[in-house]
Amino acid sequence: MKDKKEISEGDELSPTERTLSDELGTKAEIVSRLEELILPLLEAQGAELVELQYGRPKRGRGVLRLFVDHPGGGITLEEITRISRIVSGLLDVHDVIPGSFTLEVSSPGLTRALKKPQDYERFVGRLVRVTTRAPWEGRQVHTGYLQGLKDDGVCLKEGDQVLCIPLSEIARARLDIDQKNIGKEG
Repeated sequence: MKDKKEISEGDELSPTERTLSDELGTKAEIVSRLEELILPLLEAQGAELVELQYGRPKRGRGVLRLFVDHPGGGITLEEITRISRIVSGLLDVHDVIPGSFTLEVSSPGLTRALKKPQDYERFVGRLVRVTTRAPWEGRQVHTGYLQGLKDDGVCLKEGDQVLCIPLSEIARARLDIDQKNIGKEG
């Protein structure tokens, strides 16, 4: 495949580039439409969408994964089952995803991803693992207790030091399991 290149009006794409471009556009459109349909439904159920993943392998069924939780934390199996049924019915009616697909609905788990700025405020005091895009203060992986947001930066307490990492530098962030305080986390 060719390196990325600027495409200006009038440039012709090869069949491979055109197919890849169409697939990326279609996937982004599908994800956008899914979020548009699913978000109000989840809010009506008192749940929040933590993450939506959609993919279609070259062969076989597509997969739609929804990670859902309560704004206060903790979702039950019964609630996940109910949400799965409701979302399944909604997708049958709206037919957003082409072809056959598998719907998977689950909780984000104990080591849930932190995606939105609100997540960094919600989980203040919890142990988190942050991976930066490039080394920050000499390392790419930082583990510490979340102190919240300050000036568009995520602040962590690592030992006796507080480190603030700009949101734009964070590649991934997730809650970590605090072995010393198991059972004390809220």
